[in-house]
Amino acid sequence: MNKSRKILAGFGLVLALLFIIPVTVTIVFKRGDTFNSDSSMRAVVRLSKRTVAELAGYAVAVWDPYKDSHVYAPLGPQEDARDVLSSLVFSTAEELQNFFDTSETFHGAVVRSFNNNNLIKSRLPFYYQPAGEPMLDSLAALYRLPELVQWEITDFDKFRELIYWLYDIFHTGMSIKIPIPKVDYNFNALDILYRARQGEGFWCSEYSTTLIQCLAALGYTSRYLMLDSGKAGHVLCEAWSETYGKWVMLDPFWGRIVTVDRIPLNVYEIHELFARPERYSRALVWHQGAVLDSETERNFYFDLFRNFAVRMRNDWFTNQYPHWYPLSNSVMNAVEWSDSLTIDNIYYKNKTNCVEDLYWPLNRMKIFIQPAENAGLNLSFATVTPNFSHFLVRLDDFGPEMVKESRFSWKLKYGSNLLKVSAVNSWGIEGRPIVVEIQWNKAG
Repeated sequence: MNKSRKILAGFGLVLALLFIIPVTVTIVFKRGDTFNSDSSMRAVVRLSKRTVAELAGYAVAVWDPYKDSHVYAPLGPQEDARDVLSSLVFSTAEELQNFFDTSETFHGAVVRSFNNNNLIKSRLPFYYQPAGEPMLDSLAALYRLPELVQWEITDFDKFRELIYWLYDIFHTGMSIKIPIPKVDYNFNALDILYRARQGEGFWCSEYSTTLIQCLAALGYTSRYLMLDSGKAGHVLCEAWSETYGKWVMLDPFWGRIVTVDRIPLNVYEIHELFARPERYSRALVWHQGAVLDSETERNFYFDLFRNFAVRMRNDWFTNQYPHWYPLSNSVMNAVEWSDSLTIDNIYYKNKTNCVEDLYWPLNRMKIFIQPAENAGLNLSFATVTPNFSHFLVRLDDFGPEMVKESRFSWKLKYGSNLLKVSAVNSWGIEGRPIVVEIQWNKAG
């Protein structure tokens, strides 16, 4: 009996220490982190926050009080709607042409183009801001965001305009002595922008979350990234650009973008510059529209990209949680990039060395084609489009036709047959179209 009591007492003491020590150090940290970034105390702080977050994660795995309240953004049909009873399913130009070559019905048909996609998905979930959030409308209306970017042609031009606009707001009238800002970790751009206009100063994290939510109010998807050189840290964001067909880095805190040969880079591409000296030498840091000419400042900035992690959500407006909840803290919700250039950070639970886990494409489509009666083709669509609304179908440069479902029937005719299909989100922003062109010459 005494032995059992000793075991229970010892087990209880271990649990108490596992909880009390990290919580105590975390409280110290929240009062103000005065430790140097490379000090041993910083490691203790990060370990304590990781421990507390892990304990909360185990608790949520047993019972999740927010499981049924989370609001998800629709991504569109992600599985094809083909007839599973049929074995004739084509998703490449070669497959479709092979079928035409052996088909009596479609004899003489030639596939001129079929630029189908593969729907690359991250193995880890990302939680997108739902379009039906009233605060997005309030943000867009109060700060007249559509008018602010209305003269910009490309999405990237709009992103850059928003960077400069936010830079001016945050840096105008800001007091010299900036206290540590007290902000809700459920970030709110409406609150931050109001306070910034009153002259209150903020960290780079608030600059970036404000930009992310302003972009969301205009229908663009962006996300929060944390950088760490080992001696200094920084927060910025990336936005998905249809113009360039990739994620691009945006830094509202310094009003910066990075380009090589006039092409904007994302954080991973900047990180890779360390292993590509020739490309590193050609990289330009654009600071408020002008090239940063200080070599020391340029090297300091690039060094921040040595280690980075991506927060896997941007839905703070709609889905709000207490700080201990796994989706609410970067310990559990971020994914750290890992390769030969990085140093493992004990702060993050999740890490990856698979590029697709962090750099998956958005607004892309995949088409599956099946033969139908009367010289027809049955098409089924799949996509990953945050806040998906509908597909836009154009036939022979006529249309377009809005298609809510994932099926479409296409009747071929002799001569030229041209079909273009794109996925569209709730703001009317189109992804890159898939083009299928078939030339069908009548026999004889």
